[in-house]
Amino acid sequence: MEIRAQARALVKGLDGRMNASPYDTAWLARLPSDHTGEARWPDLVDWLLEHQWLDGSWGSAIPYFHDRILCTLMAIIALREKSAGVRADAAIRQGEGYIWRNFHFLHHDPVELVGFELIFPTLLAQARTLGLDVPSHSCGYGRIRGAKLRLLPTEALYAPGTSVAFSLEFLGAKGDPKRLSQLLAGNGSVANSPATTAYLLLQQGTENGSALRYLEQMRAQPGGVPHFYPLRTFEIAWVLEHLTFGGLSLDDSELVSPAILDELESAIGERGVSMDPEFGIDDGDTTAVTARMLALAGRPIDRDMLKCFEDPETRTFRTFSFERNASVSTNAHSLEALALMPDYPDRQEVWDRVVTMLLASRKYQSYWTDKWHASPFYATAHVMMSLLESDEPLVSECLGSIDWMIHMQRSDGSWGYFGQGTAEETAYVLLTLLRFHSRCQPVDVEVLHRGAAYLWRAFESSRTYPDLWIAKSLFAPEGVVESAILAAMHLYQTTFGRSPA
Repeated sequence: MEIRAQARALVKGLDGRMNASPYDTAWLARLPSDHTGEARWPDLVDWLLEHQWLDGSWGSAIPYFHDRILCTLMAIIALREKSAGVRADAAIRQGEGYIWRNFHFLHHDPVELVGFELIFPTLLAQARTLGLDVPSHSCGYGRIRGAKLRLLPTEALYAPGTSVAFSLEFLGAKGDPKRLSQLLAGNGSVANSPATTAYLLLQQGTENGSALRYLEQMRAQPGGVPHFYPLRTFEIAWVLEHLTFGGLSLDDSELVSPAILDELESAIGERGVSMDPEFGIDDGDTTAVTARMLALAGRPIDRDMLKCFEDPETRTFRTFSFERNASVSTNAHSLEALALMPDYPDRQEVWDRVVTMLLASRKYQSYWTDKWHASPFYATAHVMMSLLESDEPLVSECLGSIDWMIHMQRSDGSWGYFGQGTAEETAYVLLTLLRFHSRCQPVDVEVLHRGAAYLWRAFESSRTYPDLWIAKSLFAPEGVVESAILAAMHLYQTTFGRSPA
């Protein structure tokens, strides 16, 4: 397998591929036709009926309770509103049963979903209004929702550039249609979210040509209605980030064309970088990764683009304003960017604060969890990469996490946190262990060989990846996932001079 060629083809062909979203599909399925009030797109109702799991739920193939319960709740609401008959009634009953049986497991998940504390109580209330048999309490999320809303000035709800725009369906019947229209981007979406855009149309009760055109484009996506789209800047930045972890150089013009770097550079706005130019909401995570990629490519970067996201009190970094919890991976990526910004104000103090925050947030001295990815292997790998990239790697502090990774390997050579191994999680661990092995201390090579052998088999047999990334529901940015796998295989080859036997 020519891994460099695969990586070049990946970068050249990035197109925002991801699996279909049951949550967003259900929102679009609720839209009425022009005159009859029936489903505008009945094929989406059929899609929901065809994609229910045997346990009665909808959502990711990885059984993540927040994702499964929110997707299931949204699906049965759509089916109650827009479908009838024995099959739909049976699907609704199975969905109700799943929610009751698994409602109390929400606290088992490592982290919540984006906007869950806002959206979930609203959907529960809507479901009960429709006569659906769902719990009458929100498992404590009503209280959390109140705390979140106290952080948000009322005017911020409809302000362009505020992260809450991505989850505005939480407003339910209280949403102001006119003010919602202020948030429409040039592509016709609200925050590049099919669900939120569909909510806008349901609230307006009138035709909105640009929003409908956006939703028609989402219906036409090859994999089905995506979780959000487009996500161009995020996809480019994370693909390049992963490839550099694997030792691939951004100086290779065949791998990374000047046009790709120009596109990243042009994505920088007044206050940082957004996941996509149409998204319109700058965030510290995308800003940090973009800054690092441009610096590695020899492009000039302005330290102020990262400074915008520094918390003046903690001297650590935010992803968005008004967030309740800081992101581990955002701070890990900011640390990587800081390493390439020698003139950053109070750089050493900020560096020390971020490292202290990261080490203090580790679970059981072993691993990290993060708000942007369900698997601790993602967060742990990215934090470890940031620590090992420093001029003086914190080797002693990393030993517990290295030991945890080694002992979490499955009998088939893979890694996976949710009851099964995955190529994506295996790639993150293999990248970390190979980097540690070559830079710091030897790792049992049999662990590395078994992991690489699994990864090669998995990559050659399937290019379908389970949803592990966190948005309003779990999603899989296929290009980003594939870049991590290619990076791990490339680093293995360069470390041992061969592919696994």
